[in-house]
Amino acid sequence: MSVIENIKRFFELVSTSSIDPDERYARLKLMERDLGVPIKVFVLAITGYILFCTDEFKGTQWLDVALEPVQEFFIGYVLVNVGAVVFLLFFNRWPLRVVHWVTLVMTFVDAMVVSALVVITGGLESMVYYVFVVLIIRNTISIPIPATQISINLLTTAGYAAAIFIWKGWFSQVTGLDNNLSEVFPDAATVEVVSQANALAQDQYESSLFMIRIFFLVLMTALCYGVQVLFDRDQISQRELREYTLRREQLRSTGRLAAEIAHRLKNPLSIINNAAFSMQRHLTGENARAIKQLNMIRSEVDRSDMILTELMGYARLSEGRVERLNVKDEMHSSIENAFPAASNFEITIKQQISDALPPLMMQRAHLREILVNVLVNAREATSTGGVIKISCQPLRNYMIEIRIKDGGVGVPKDKVTRIFEAYFTTKEKGTGLGLAIVKQNTELYGGQIRVDSELGTGTEFILTFPTRAL
Repeated sequence: MSVIENIKRFFELVSTSSIDPDERYARLKLMERDLGVPIKVFVLAITGYILFCTDEFKGTQWLDVALEPVQEFFIGYVLVNVGAVVFLLFFNRWPLRVVHWVTLVMTFVDAMVVSALVVITGGLESMVYYVFVVLIIRNTISIPIPATQISINLLTTAGYAAAIFIWKGWFSQVTGLDNNLSEVFPDAATVEVVSQANALAQDQYESSLFMIRIFFLVLMTALCYGVQVLFDRDQISQRELREYTLRREQLRSTGRLAAEIAHRLKNPLSIINNAAFSMQRHLTGENARAIKQLNMIRSEVDRSDMILTELMGYARLSEGRVERLNVKDEMHSSIENAFPAASNFEITIKQQISDALPPLMMQRAHLREILVNVLVNAREATSTGGVIKISCQPLRNYMIEIRIKDGGVGVPKDKVTRIFEAYFTTKEKGTGLGLAIVKQNTELYGGQIRVDSELGTGTEFILTFPTRAL
């Protein structure tokens, strides 16, 4: 395995893509409104009381000068948060994209304000450092998108680092006054040497403490993201297990019902067929009309028996295995089956298959049968040199949409509504069962199929499949 493949494998292992809009709304609502608003109001009230109603910061040499700008900055921050609280009170009225960007802006503003508090409250000695750990955890919950989450958390860490550098610069200016005492008192040379040694040791201690704290914040960023990946994958596993169980039970129920109906009807049909056969043997040639009627009875009984035999085929649904299907791979495989390379069909296929398709829980044979039948119909309807357009995209509400448009002459409007009927066909040698099976298998999994067709423009089949049964 090459280095590039190893790197790709690593990023696949540490990536997550399970966050859907509903879950993101739930996370944002929990963290930003239900928990964040009360906590922020409490913290702002305490901070405002300390800044405006106490002498906590008075007497600090450099903050005596900067206290008024700090108070003005705090008032501006409060006003920004008032706007954010009003926004969050009407949380459900805003699109997810708007909520996401407002959250990003507020997390950045909060990180900068907390960084400023580190400078105000003593730099490395400040207990505000532990607020950065809380901010990283909050960002992990509120911003589940991997790249954005890691970026904002690293930016938060950078805010703390910048605060320490600023604090060190101002602190050095203040303490520099004390270091000039030796110029006023020349006899204090020994004291100066000791002071310098203590300052050097203090600098080394502060540098080590600073590096440890930065490392811890970066480690917290990685750990929180790792926990999110594990949590998301656990959710995926549980959801797929529920989906698998539900799909399997649906198929079993359908199979049992079909088998029961077929079994109950086959016995009376057998009796009718045997009675008609016995009557036909006892009739003479003079009763030609009666013989003809009996033949009609037996013919319809045979036809009904064939339909019931097909119905009993549903019973095999419970024997098949529901799988977690990669729709993109199944699309490519079905296209290869419908258009074998060796056959050299002179038809252009234009594909637009999304890479962000959620998995489908169904039997592989059923999906293949659906896709291959529709693709073969499109191939047979398209003349040499024609174009077939194939697209597959995810939709809202956990749906997948597959569109297959041929380059044929189209289907008349009076026949479009009948093309899914069993034994109805517009082909000379068609059986009329292909599209009936497609519709039956699609609806079996809660999907839908519809047709758009106009004479001269071709026919487009649109299939939608729910990726979640609940």
